[in-house]
Amino acid sequence: MGGSAAARDGAENQMYQLGVQAGIKFDYNVLAQWQPVESQRLLLWAGRYGLQEPFMSALNKRHFEQRESASDRKTLLAAADEVGLNVEAAAAFLDTKELEDVVWRSYGETIHDRRIHSIPLFAFSVPAIGAVGGPFRTGGADAAYVVRGSMDADYFLDLFETVLRDVDAGKRIFDVRAQRFHNDEFAPATGTCQR
Repeated sequence: MGGSAAARDGAENQMYQLGVQAGIKFDYNVLAQWQPVESQRLLLWAGRYGLQEPFMSALNKRHFEQRESASDRKTLLAAADEVGLNVEAAAAFLDTKELEDVVWRSYGETIHDRRIHSIPLFAFSVPAIGAVGGPFRTGGADAAYVVRGSMDADYFLDLFETVLRDVDAGKRIFDVRAQRFHNDEFAPATGTCQR
């Protein structure tokens, strides 16, 4: 959030409001680690049993709604138990260093190779007008439409209307309206926004 408490509070409030609409009541007063390696390792381990998504859902509910930190081993094991994973086996796994290198490599690739610094990240490519790119595609003549962070339905409606306008024009239009859907980090050298 650029170090601004106001920007952070605004983003948290927006996410809280979106959560309410989806039946989720976010509670941000919980210990959080920037890189929760143990929870990521256990998530990968749960995938071996086909329970990766249920485990993550249980862990997210505990962390984001019940103030049970995803950085706390007790929370990890409670979420594992909730979805039917063997708790003793999960604890034994966490006592090893298994998959730690995989998690750290993934963090490094995400930040350095893919340049993803916030989540979620959406990069909408529109090949018909050469607007292609993002962290997982080679760039086109113009940049993909990029959205960083959680946004509401009106934001995405404006994005899709902007894309439609550009498709109708046969090219990506870099004007004030398009500014918030442009990210120089993923843009080809030719794509620039007009102010």
